[in-house]
Amino acid sequence: MNSAVLDQTSYAAPPSKRRIRSPLTLRELLTPAFYYRKQAILAFLLPVLAAAVAIFFAHTVYVAQSRLLILLGGDYVFKSSAADTASAQSFDRSQIVHAEMEILSSRGVRSDALKAIGLARVYPRLASMPDGLGKGVDQLEKDLTIENIPTSNVIELKLKAEDRRVAADLLNKLVEVYQVRRSEVFKRADPTTVSVQRDILSQRLGQIEAQITDFSSRYGFGDYTQEFNAVQAQQSLLQGQLQSLDQQIATRSGRASQLSLLRQSTPQEIQVSTDRSRSTVMEGLMQNLITLQAQRREAAEKYRDGYPLIADLDARIANVQAEMRQVPAQQVSVERRGLNPVHQQIDTELADSFGDVAGLRNGRAALNQSLGQVTARLDDLVRIGPEYRELMRARTVVESALQDLDRTVEDGGLANSTARSRANVRVIQPAEPPTRGKTGRTLMLLAGVAAGLAAAFATVVLASALSEVMVTPRDLEDKVGVPVLLSVPLNEATPLRRPGRLMPTRLSQDEGRLLLRLMSTLRNSGGGVMQVISAHEGEGVSNLTRDLAAIAVSGSMRKVLLLDIEPPDGRGAAAMFAAQGHDLIPVSLERRTLQVGDSTLYVSAPIGAGGLKVEEAKWSTIVQAARTSFDLILIDSPAFERSSAGIEVAALADATLVVVEAELTRAAVARRLVEQIDDAGGQVIGAVLNKRSFYIPRWLYRSL
Repeated sequence: MNSAVLDQTSYAAPPSKRRIRSPLTLRELLTPAFYYRKQAILAFLLPVLAAAVAIFFAHTVYVAQSRLLILLGGDYVFKSSAADTASAQSFDRSQIVHAEMEILSSRGVRSDALKAIGLARVYPRLASMPDGLGKGVDQLEKDLTIENIPTSNVIELKLKAEDRRVAADLLNKLVEVYQVRRSEVFKRADPTTVSVQRDILSQRLGQIEAQITDFSSRYGFGDYTQEFNAVQAQQSLLQGQLQSLDQQIATRSGRASQLSLLRQSTPQEIQVSTDRSRSTVMEGLMQNLITLQAQRREAAEKYRDGYPLIADLDARIANVQAEMRQVPAQQVSVERRGLNPVHQQIDTELADSFGDVAGLRNGRAALNQSLGQVTARLDDLVRIGPEYRELMRARTVVESALQDLDRTVEDGGLANSTARSRANVRVIQPAEPPTRGKTGRTLMLLAGVAAGLAAAFATVVLASALSEVMVTPRDLEDKVGVPVLLSVPLNEATPLRRPGRLMPTRLSQDEGRLLLRLMSTLRNSGGGVMQVISAHEGEGVSNLTRDLAAIAVSGSMRKVLLLDIEPPDGRGAAAMFAAQGHDLIPVSLERRTLQVGDSTLYVSAPIGAGGLKVEEAKWSTIVQAARTSFDLILIDSPAFERSSAGIEVAALADATLVVVEAELTRAAVARRLVEQIDDAGGQVIGAVLNKRSFYIPRWLYRSL
């Protein structure tokens, strides 16, 4: 029996967020290999058997070898001409060797060598087949190996064949054909043929020169580019002058318009001087006022105030005074007028503006005519441009080709004269008939074993990843997401029970105390409550609960209560203790709680058994009452597939322990049970992997 390493801090996190993983050990890695050993052995044997069949049909193969030395010669040195004094350009070593290997591996070289030796001699089976030569060339490509020895200019050739003499002869012939083929590849052109081509190009160049001269004379230009640039510059200049004239005309026209409007609003004559004198009306009113005031004084001497004559005179005096206030004191006696000088100045400037506008418009007409002529010339040049450029391009092409031919004639004659004395390929080691052949049986066997090991490993990995059952504690943690607190073996020798004595049947004292110690880390009021539940019947919940109760009683727990919820008929906790020879003493009037012998262990009568369901609201009353009387309450819950009572009481427990049967309980079912407990408000602290089988041999398991 093994216990997983516990991380006490992990229980403080919400169940949906924690991710508990036990340490990965060599035992955990080897367990799937032994568990899926049949599938792994089958996957291993298939490639090994295939290799054995291949070994049975394998033939002896002889490998002939040859080596070539590649030197830096004139074939890989480029100069523009023989007279060129500039530094020559050449390929580097890797490029040269790679080029030679490409010539060696070309299909033409292989075909010529195979024809020279004979297809029937090299590949007798292909001689009678249609297109046997093509198939032989393809097979030769597979049998021939061309490699460059690292950091050297040496090429190594290896050829496999069933006849050692054929292997050597074919490889030597291949080297001979290669040397002939490379000389043809690097052969320079014939100077005589190139000279004929040069004469033809010279005649073509003369014809193009005559066409260019006739074209230039016809359209009146010496150099097309200079003529085009000059006309284009003249057009730009005239367009700029035309725009300037347009601006001046617009300015003068606008000035004339404003002067015309100002002339209409300016009078032709203005007042020159004015003479003023006292107003005659004012003088008449003054005389009238003086007369009325004299009459008023005379009437006042004769009559008293308020007399009608005096009131009438007062009213007339007031009217005259009012009229005097409204009449001006002075009036114009003489007014002199003359011509307006501003009007005369406007007339003068308006005449000047009209004259300037007329002159500018005449100049614009002449400038526009010149611009039209320049534009027409430019259009002609644009129209004939493609034809002229085509003639120039043809002349450039012919001149370049003629220069290249001149260099080719010079270089080709010099290169051909010296090529025979500067061959840059040396045969270091010609092929000789090999003395020993190779069957490749050892390599085939090793390849089969390696493929078998890879197939077996892949089989174990895939089977372990795709399996829904759990074999090891790490499988349970990976697939369910809860820590494994205990791992209980399937068949382990247990001590014999003595009548009347409480002893665990599966758990050791250390493992039981490890689980019970977790209860002390959980905060609760009153006694602690631990629930044990599983997804299916028969996964060991009742046995595990009774063992925990027995260990708790033998430890420091004073009073322990085992709540037996909906047990199967005849298999309740009380019945099991009675069958083991323990005395059950009722301790309550309702006889619902029984004391097991003289110990501090108490067991409840079956709650909800026989189809009598307990209402969900009563579970809280039962658990709270038990907390006040007992130090530890262990709840033996029914399997989730049989009853939901375990989910209903999960929220009342301080901790819930999920029991999973190894190799039987599916991961999806266990995850569903954990999710149901979390949704109900319970707290799953871990799981117990029950009935675990150990497939690793005992001697190896102990050594690991």
